[in-house]
Amino acid sequence: MKKILIIGGGASGLMCAIRLKQINSQFAITIIEKNSRIGQKILKTGNGRCNISNLDMTAVYYNHPEFMDKCLKKHNVSDIVDFFCHLGLLIKTDGSTRLYPYSESAVSVLEILRRQIDKMDIEVRCNTIVSKIMKNNKFHIHVGSERIDADYVVLAAGSVAQNNSDSYALVKNFNHKIIKVRPGLVPLKTGSKLKSLRGIRVKCMASVLKKNKIVHREYGEILFKDDGLSGVLALNLSRYADNGSKIFLDFIHDVDESDLNVIFNNFSLKEALIGILPKMLAMDIYKKVAYKNINDILYALRNYQLDVIGTYGFHQAQIALGGVDIKEINDDFSSKLIENLYIIGEMLDIDGACGGYNLHFAWISGMIAAESIGF
Repeated sequence: MKKILIIGGGASGLMCAIRLKQINSQFAITIIEKNSRIGQKILKTGNGRCNISNLDMTAVYYNHPEFMDKCLKKHNVSDIVDFFCHLGLLIKTDGSTRLYPYSESAVSVLEILRRQIDKMDIEVRCNTIVSKIMKNNKFHIHVGSERIDADYVVLAAGSVAQNNSDSYALVKNFNHKIIKVRPGLVPLKTGSKLKSLRGIRVKCMASVLKKNKIVHREYGEILFKDDGLSGVLALNLSRYADNGSKIFLDFIHDVDESDLNVIFNNFSLKEALIGILPKMLAMDIYKKVAYKNINDILYALRNYQLDVIGTYGFHQAQIALGGVDIKEINDDFSSKLIENLYIIGEMLDIDGACGGYNLHFAWISGMIAAESIGF
């Protein structure tokens, strides 16, 4: 009988445990969780609604598309929907491509997972911290003064984002390389003070420049903060922007030139701007333009520049960028360095865009690892 220890009771760890029991109910599975309850971060996903996945699921939304292409060929969106359906969870779209529980509550997702964990008699040990993992013929996991032996270890301990977890220390013992970790899907701080624009939401095309080279362009909604940018678009930009980057916002990239001519030919510059953008943003642009003429105003509308000076930190980050180097991980999530060691979920240097991509990766990495161990 295989004895499997899963370190971390988040999305990937819970998926791995349940899928293992589905494969073979005789497996002895223990989940070690440092928090008082399993699955706490799931409750924060999708603003509490739990964006389970996305119908538009392709590898281009991830930082390592070649690796992710292999993973997505093993398990697609329908596999995740079927998995939860068989656990009793009804899923719907948000009217576009994002998938949510029908209840629109992350609590429903977590309760379904917890219920299944209980039904399958999977041992869960909360408020428990692993201090060290050793490997001879078997793994020896040290928990306080206790030692637990296991045939397989699955590391699913998450990242420092909203978790304050030093999970990477566990893999350093096995000489795995850690790609530098920084906040991801996080609001950006800018050099400009934007207090007059606080709370304004606007859709635009954004470009991230590093060393005068465009590294990313994306359309979406920006939310202005006192000294930075939030909103889905800003969170996605944070995967590419860091201290020293420049962001250019184009507020009229999809506006027909003839429509602009009608507006600017029949109204004053101030009046025209107010007819295009929220008033405070329109006035901000007007004040910043040195020469009050149509060409300079149009240029400012297409090139609203903000200098990035940092982020709002891990406590506001949805994920962490970086982690265990995937060059040292097989596409079944087993370690290339240590036999029978698996690393899944956010501990890995895999990150995706907003929209259910990171949670989808958590689900399929847990599922793929379980099937590698179980079959």
